[in-house]
Amino acid sequence: MRNSDESPRRAPHAWHPVRLITVVVFGVTCFAMGALGAPEGSSDKCSNLKSTFSMPNATITSAQTVPSGTYSPANPGAGAAPVTGLPSFCRVIGTLTPTSDSQIGFEVWMPTAGWNGKLQSIGNHNLGGVIYYGDMGHQLMRNYAVASSDTGHIGNEAQWGAGHPEKVADFGWRAVHRSTVTAKAVIAAFYSANPRYSYFNGCSMGGREALQEAQRFPDDYDGIISGSAMNNWTRSHIAHIWAAQVLLQDGVDGAHYIPPSKNELILNAILTKCKPTDSQAPADGFLRNPSRCDWSPKTLVCKTGQDPNTCITAAQAESLEKLYSPLRNPRTKEEIYPASTITSALPNANGLTAGPAAKYLQWIVFNKPDWKFSMLNFDSDVTLVDNIDAEGPQVNAIDPNLSGFQKRRGKLIEYHGWVDPGFTAEFNVQYYERVLQLMAKGVHGNAAEALKETQDFYRLFVVPGMGHCTGGPGPNAFGGLAQPEVPMDSQHDLVSALEQWVEHGVAPSQIIATKYVKDDPKQGIAMQRPVCPYPQEAEYKGRGDTADAGNFACVNETRNLKPSGADRLQSQPVPKR
Repeated sequence: MRNSDESPRRAPHAWHPVRLITVVVFGVTCFAMGALGAPEGSSDKCSNLKSTFSMPNATITSAQTVPSGTYSPANPGAGAAPVTGLPSFCRVIGTLTPTSDSQIGFEVWMPTAGWNGKLQSIGNHNLGGVIYYGDMGHQLMRNYAVASSDTGHIGNEAQWGAGHPEKVADFGWRAVHRSTVTAKAVIAAFYSANPRYSYFNGCSMGGREALQEAQRFPDDYDGIISGSAMNNWTRSHIAHIWAAQVLLQDGVDGAHYIPPSKNELILNAILTKCKPTDSQAPADGFLRNPSRCDWSPKTLVCKTGQDPNTCITAAQAESLEKLYSPLRNPRTKEEIYPASTITSALPNANGLTAGPAAKYLQWIVFNKPDWKFSMLNFDSDVTLVDNIDAEGPQVNAIDPNLSGFQKRRGKLIEYHGWVDPGFTAEFNVQYYERVLQLMAKGVHGNAAEALKETQDFYRLFVVPGMGHCTGGPGPNAFGGLAQPEVPMDSQHDLVSALEQWVEHGVAPSQIIATKYVKDDPKQGIAMQRPVCPYPQEAEYKGRGDTADAGNFACVNETRNLKPSGADRLQSQPVPKR
């Protein structure tokens, strides 16, 4: 699927910012460690980029200085809400055409004064197709030069990929890499200096993009934040279709469907069973680690004469038992994907049948307008979907080999909410374990040494009570994209923590997560808790206010997952690089 000029580890013919500076700047002086002032004649220098910037397969269609204040993008889309409080910046809009079927839209925003000397690229969500200006704006306010792309198409549908394998490859990995290389060159042209440090920040689909960068292009970024990663893209979508087949096997009005109105009832029953042994505090509405909770849905089945609002039917209990068990190949019984998290909210009917999973499989994998979720075969189709991705667009980011990123001294922070309703944190824990297993081979099987070497460059934070990227009943604000604001220091804010790790060698031993009253910072703090690097977990010290993070400590746990030595995992091909 790659062009002959595209390398998975390095793009040998890509334009490099260093070369650009050599051409356009004579005698560049040493880069000052403090923030840069405005480039001389910054307004003209910005607009001139449209005519002066030159790079293979890249076209700048607009370069304009945007005044400080509120910025309202003219183009429609999910990221088009007005962004307030922005400094003046040079907005560059362009298009990348690495193949004849590529049309990758990208933007680079550069503060006209006070640039911190760094690049931060922003990831996407769902099926891409839009640039998230709100996320870009928040990082611009921190004086970053900020970049992002639309992943090579417009709109959050999937018909664009039907019969267009190069566009799917753009979506899967090429758009982020090519826009990264281009953004660095644009920044160098504008400031006459390369970024001192480059960072990537993504959640959800952007978390997958983040791991793709670490696996494929380790030289692109010094530091990476990967949140709620959908990195096993194909299997996570297959798991969504499994949930649809389980819950909608006899329709939305059928016996097996569980309406959202039952969520609270089910959650309370689970908490009643498992909070005594797995909560951090009695008042918590979440578990420390839901994967350890052993609750049977049958205990909630209605008894004769019981109020139906206080129980579930036997058919609904059957549905829950299937969802709370690993998805398995019906023939071989091998595990395809981990179980849904036991305390996460159940999906609604529309999300099951019209969400990204159904769209992606219908148009990009099978390319059948009449395809329906009920047609998926969990034996033959799983193998087919795996092979199509591994041999073609390579959207999955499941390669545990991070040696390139480790060797270039990159730093990777991954986080995932334990109650993510769409993409179970258990897979990301499994991925981390596979990285540890591979690392152990280099240290003669010494698990402790493998963990130490891995944590020297890659740390996973699994967040109790947090949903997908944010939300949920637990502390859910710590500087991730789309989260409520927190103090911008390395204890409370992921970006600051990553900067400390990359630039000063201080690894995050914990991140303090904040829960605001009704998730609104204006209403004050409800609680704060430390989130610990896996396999540690936060444990109450036994004294003091449980809303105070200082009364908790990170302690070692054996491993977060239930014992699964008897489980057979259905093999999944890792894309060849």
